[in-house]
Amino acid sequence: MDREENRSSYYRTLRRQFMAIILFIAFVPLVLLSGTIYYHYSRTVKEKIRNELKNVAENRKSTIDLFLKDRAINLGVLAHTHSFDYLRDRKNLDVVFQLLKRVDSAFVDLGVIDGNGLQVAYIGAYALEGKDYSSAGWFQSVMRNKEVYISDVFPGFRKVPHFVIAIKRVEAGRPWILRATIDTETINHFMSTALLGKRGNAYILNREGVYQICGRDPGRVLNKSDFKIPPLFSGINEEEKYGPQGEPALYAMAWLKNNDWLMVIEQNLKDELGPMIHVKNIVLAIFAVSSLIIIFSTVLITRRVIGRLEEIDRERSKLTNQLVHADKLASIGRLATGIAHEINNPLAVIAEKAGWMEDLLSEGDIKKDPNYSELLKATQDIKKHVNRGKKVTHRLLGFARRMEMVYEEIDLNSTLDETVYFLEREARFRNIDIIKEYQDSLPRIFSDGAQLQQVFLNMFNNAIDAIEKNGKILISTKSVHGDIQVSIADTGPGIPGENLERLFDPFYTTKPVNKGTGLGLSISYGIIKNLGGQIKVESEVGKGTTFHIILPKHFQQPAISG
Repeated sequence: MDREENRSSYYRTLRRQFMAIILFIAFVPLVLLSGTIYYHYSRTVKEKIRNELKNVAENRKSTIDLFLKDRAINLGVLAHTHSFDYLRDRKNLDVVFQLLKRVDSAFVDLGVIDGNGLQVAYIGAYALEGKDYSSAGWFQSVMRNKEVYISDVFPGFRKVPHFVIAIKRVEAGRPWILRATIDTETINHFMSTALLGKRGNAYILNREGVYQICGRDPGRVLNKSDFKIPPLFSGINEEEKYGPQGEPALYAMAWLKNNDWLMVIEQNLKDELGPMIHVKNIVLAIFAVSSLIIIFSTVLITRRVIGRLEEIDRERSKLTNQLVHADKLASIGRLATGIAHEINNPLAVIAEKAGWMEDLLSEGDIKKDPNYSELLKATQDIKKHVNRGKKVTHRLLGFARRMEMVYEEIDLNSTLDETVYFLEREARFRNIDIIKEYQDSLPRIFSDGAQLQQVFLNMFNNAIDAIEKNGKILISTKSVHGDIQVSIADTGPGIPGENLERLFDPFYTTKPVNKGTGLGLSISYGIIKNLGGQIKVESEVGKGTTFHIILPKHFQQPAISG
């Protein structure tokens, strides 16, 4: 049992190792080739996307910076070519504003603010003349240290998002400001043209992360963004990370308006990497199909190769066991021959003396002895057991010399009783009940009684060994479809299903070491087969085992060779 388990374990390990080696040899080039193709292709596609995004970002940065610079210059020219007194006249300011609108439609309104923050003149769509801006942040910033100021986007008095450009001029020691409102739609248009893909976005944030311009969703202007504002940098900065929707995105960033605004162009890689994803899917499909073919081929080849090796090893082991078995049987045969001869000689003397004693008892004087009947029975018993001993030696010689079987009419019920008689004492000692359920008037059969008795004896011994203590053995006989069936059932632990197929193999035993040779059932199987019968076994773990011996009523005796 251990040897078979070791063999099975060895071949399982060998099968795994063989498969691992083949799969490794097959998969390493496949993985390297697929990975290399995908890596270089994805790198090329991503590089193309990065370059395109970088070009768009550089273009928009230049456009917006130029737009803001031009508007500041236009407004600065007006402030430095016209005096405060001239521009505070509303008519003059209106003339200047109309000229400015002709040059640039981005200007929404125009206002003149004195040094105290009061808007003394205003041209535009709102009633803002006379408004006090002294507390406004942009006014304070301009008055402190800036001659040109471009504000963040804010709602202001008009409650509409806008930003202003303010130019400070000091005239005769008096500071004043020329202020213009710029329409954000123009910059929003610039950012909208930078949208890449169906889910890309382009927007401008201030240093606090508040939306100034939002190309795809203008409604988010003046709302706080979740975008992390990076430290100041020059030029275009690129970064790849996951976007708000949890999908990979590529970001191009640039600082605008003297590093006060951060322009962000977001490109969804899932949209732009469509061709790469298509190639990736093709590569994965090829890899999957190739993997399935490799795995299937590997499993098939491994099963066949290792299976054949295992079969060859099993056949070799079986042949070795047969040779060992044959050698053991030859040794047992030689031993049996010697024992049979040694027993036959005393049996012959005993038989001769028993016959002589029987002749003496036939004389008239002895017949009158009151112990005559007991003496006669004892003499007959001696002759009976001598004949039984001769049969035993005959079987030993038959085993050694492969002697032909001795066929005779047999009453199986009586044969079973005689066999049980040998083991009744041991059964009682182990508290095992032997129950007999014989069919009445069971037909006699033509077979070898001595060899059948050997088979039954082996079966009873196995049943007692299986039960060990406190159990039952049920012996039953019946006629089945013209044959005779002998069933021997025990209440032992039962035999596992995986052991049933090898139950009749030579030297196979489930008994502990030194308690079984593994030959009993093998020899019994051979005897029953030679007698034209068959042995069947049924077993259930935890309930017991039943052996069914089926014998023909009439079996043609094989012809004696020679």
